[in-house]
Amino acid sequence: MLILIAGVSGLLGKILARIGLDKGHQIRGFGRSPSKIPADLLDQFESFVECEYYEERTALDKAVSGVDAVICSYTAHAEAILDSQLALLRAVERAGVKIYHAHSWNPDWSKTSLGDWEHYDAYISFRRHVELTSTLQPVYTFTGIIGEFAASKVVGIAHVEEEHENDGKTAVMSYYGDGTAKWDFTYLDDAARFSIDLVTTNPSVLAGQGGMFRVHSAAASALDVARAYEENTGQKVTLRSLGTAEELLQKYREARAAAAATDTRKYFAYGPYYVHAANIMGLWKLDNPVKVGSVDAVNRLFDRQIEIPGDLLE
Repeated sequence: MLILIAGVSGLLGKILARIGLDKGHQIRGFGRSPSKIPADLLDQFESFVECEYYEERTALDKAVSGVDAVICSYTAHAEAILDSQLALLRAVERAGVKIYHAHSWNPDWSKTSLGDWEHYDAYISFRRHVELTSTLQPVYTFTGIIGEFAASKVVGIAHVEEEHENDGKTAVMSYYGDGTAKWDFTYLDDAARFSIDLVTTNPSVLAGQGGMFRVHSAAASALDVARAYEENTGQKVTLRSLGTAEELLQKYREARAAAAATDTRKYFAYGPYYVHAANIMGLWKLDNPVKVGSVDAVNRLFDRQIEIPGDLLE
């Protein structure tokens, strides 16, 4: 199959492209600059369509022409998820392509409502607008949090910091709740492999029926992660609860109110509070996810961590 990956120069986009190529498919890239793609990967593309901006109709129509499926892996900014993705979807409609994988490698925001946390308002709005205005039925893949971010200070299950005391360094793991709530997470390569297989082999997707799919590499609690850290490093971890779920929600309300008084676009400033609350309260628990990870997925957490891209948090 010929698959268009829109936003191919991004973190997930490059992984989608490599996996698609490894599985024998042709990959066409769409983005603003091919220079962000490693030469060895770019050289394998069927073609790369460059655009000045993602809503550029001429470039979009060229990008979707003749492809069998489209996967959107734009950055997770509201403008890209809603404005740019709608422009892409309209191009897909004009071209008569029936397989469209929407940007959706997230916790299950289909369980939440507009206004719960602003970051997912664009996703919810996109889905509803497409339902009301298009015959195209997109594919959505919910993954829980991204595994490579799972131990980050910003949105992680739990975060380990080394604190210096009189007798040396101590590893301290901070978390909310009692530490037993399990979070779903999926590594980027597991998510990409699942999505490529969806758009190339799933009968209902190939028939243009779209759908919502749920996958994870594993589910783990803060206590599980602490054990994994100790096994990986041999260092004892001190556990530190930062408060109950209700205390966490109160922090969220207060931080949200403070941010709203200055700039409502700064929703990532208080987002971590909501991310933790939604997970420990089970709001984002994936229903019957397909397990796509290896048996050592939890133990590999600390080998796979990457910094969350700075522009994502702006």
